[in-house]
Amino acid sequence: MKPNLSQLIIFILFFAFSSASFAQENIFEKSISNAVKTIDQVQANDKINADSAFKFINHWNNYTDVKGGKDYVFYYTDSLFGKVPFRVFVPANYNNKHKSACILLLHGAVGRMTFADIDSLDKFNDDILFNIISKQGYIVIRPVADERTKKFSWVVNTFDREAANPVYNTLNKLTTSVKTMLNIDDNKVFAVGHSDGSDGSVGLAVYTPNQFAGIIAYNSMLNNTFARDFYIRNIVNTPLYLVHSELDDLRPVQETRLIVEALRKIDRQLAYKEYAGYQHYDKHLDKELPLIPRFVDSVNRKTFKDSIYWELNSTNIYNSCSWLKVTGVDTELPAAPWHKPFNFKSYNKHTKDWYPFQYYNLNKSAAIKGTVANNIFYIRTSGITKVEILISPRIVDLKKPVIININGKQAFSGRVTADKTFMLQGFKSNFDREAIWVNSIKVNVE
Repeated sequence: MKPNLSQLIIFILFFAFSSASFAQENIFEKSISNAVKTIDQVQANDKINADSAFKFINHWNNYTDVKGGKDYVFYYTDSLFGKVPFRVFVPANYNNKHKSACILLLHGAVGRMTFADIDSLDKFNDDILFNIISKQGYIVIRPVADERTKKFSWVVNTFDREAANPVYNTLNKLTTSVKTMLNIDDNKVFAVGHSDGSDGSVGLAVYTPNQFAGIIAYNSMLNNTFARDFYIRNIVNTPLYLVHSELDDLRPVQETRLIVEALRKIDRQLAYKEYAGYQHYDKHLDKELPLIPRFVDSVNRKTFKDSIYWELNSTNIYNSCSWLKVTGVDTELPAAPWHKPFNFKSYNKHTKDWYPFQYYNLNKSAAIKGTVANNIFYIRTSGITKVEILISPRIVDLKKPVIININGKQAFSGRVTADKTFMLQGFKSNFDREAIWVNSIKVNVE
């Protein structure tokens, strides 16, 4: 693409963010509002074409001048949960002209916390994970759970068990919104947690993997309690670094081993480490936490994946991964031979017996897998009736026809052009300067 930026400079300067102090209570909401205004102005200007819009997104650099070395409190306004509080730690070396890696850090002991605890340093800051990670030079986003009064829990599905846990969607949007304010490296966003926090981190990859480069999970159960749609095989799309301890008295390592053994047959990105002689919250964390930079430095998000596997039972939410979006599901259709249930048993640490694991009593699912090479998308489906393929000039040559083959049959063949409105609306929803989708192709599965 050959963008012409002459029409964009005025807009970027006119709507550049204020460098006012973070002491203003509404600066976070203003950052979102100003970013949306800028995008809308570019969209309304007919002199700015699709090529210029692509370059505009890719070079977005309108960020507040934030003082580093501080921990700030903000509130994300959510349509379901209301004002969701979270903290943002900005490292001392932060420079709004340069991209910074980001950690979404989810705390443990979810049932003990409430939104009101956001201002209690005694409750919120006695966390060995934050104490160490905050010294490693990352932007750290720390939401607070409120399971009891708000049903905001990333470890338990407190809603209708037949439906998805919406908390992961809110966590995803909250993280996205911070990108309007701070210069976060889109390819260096990681979810990290211990215990309940580790379950939430794994859940983000199972449900909303698109903005995460990788997951670091310490002592995870690898499930979302009472969820009926926690299809752990979706983790294959995101690098996972998993740590457990042999004497964990809350989360038996026997269960973790069983799931890891099954996942390793299909997931080459899974790294698993087990510490002998340590319990649930123990000094194995002192050994592991300083190693986080090794994982962060070695892993970059693979935005435009050449291979995708996705499992789901509804298109209402959590229906996309990279360039693949499922828009129609019928779980009553015959399952493909390669699509089989992936359930596990539970281990009783007292009786040393295995029994049916209620947390993996999952609803019947649909599944889809696909690859892309040389402008051709190869899709295989099970229980899928409609799909949407997102298009980027970084995975296909727009000068050549794009071909979509589904279950061995050609479902589409033709040229695709960049659509300015489609592109800008996508950016408005994800504020991602790397994952720029210029158009999409919607097809029915026959």
